[in-house]
Amino acid sequence: MQDLQRNPGRRPFKWVERLPSEHGFWVMLGAAQASALIRTQARVASVVAALLVTSAVVVGGSLCHRWIRKASAAQLGAAAALGLSSVPVELAGGLPLPSVASAGFARIVVFLTSALLVRAAFARSARSGERRGLLLGGASLAIPVVCAVLLFAIGRTAEGGTCVIASAACTVFAFSRPTVKQLKPLGLVLGELSLITAITLAL
Repeated sequence: MQDLQRNPGRRPFKWVERLPSEHGFWVMLGAAQASALIRTQARVASVVAALLVTSAVVVGGSLCHRWIRKASAAQLGAAAALGLSSVPVELAGGLPLPSVASAGFARIVVFLTSALLVRAAFARSARSGERRGLLLGGASLAIPVVCAVLLFAIGRTAEGGTCVIASAACTVFAFSRPTVKQLKPLGLVLGELSLITAITLAL
């Protein structure tokens, strides 16, 4: 206390400010880890793996999130990485490799689609960004549709259904075409989509 009185500008929890402030980061990370733990029935090994992975991802996000925020490609890559963060947990929990791979693929599709929708909203709000917004919005719709067909074709019903849900959400946004002014409701819907992913992949 005396140190703080002598140094009123000193902040004892300055490290908290370094944590990623993006809502989507925490929602995606939480959804991926929750989904993996549900699928592995929260075995001891998977819980330990989830704690280690979460710690590593948070540290990595804290170091890189300011740089990621400035680059669209980095944001898409980060979304895909968050989808893959479930893989070590499910492997530690003893799930078969094909199941782990298909579930991880479905999470990447959903998270990447969400990131594309957000980037499309920003593009529509920029000068002469309508064409880029249309391209990003089209990609966010095409990717889950194509991936759903692929997953159903190889017999991965739960994962394919997850991509169908993502494509349905993208269809709605393709017509409503949200901009940054609607970013908050868009974020809430995409957060719900991430949580739905945790449920559908565990069925």
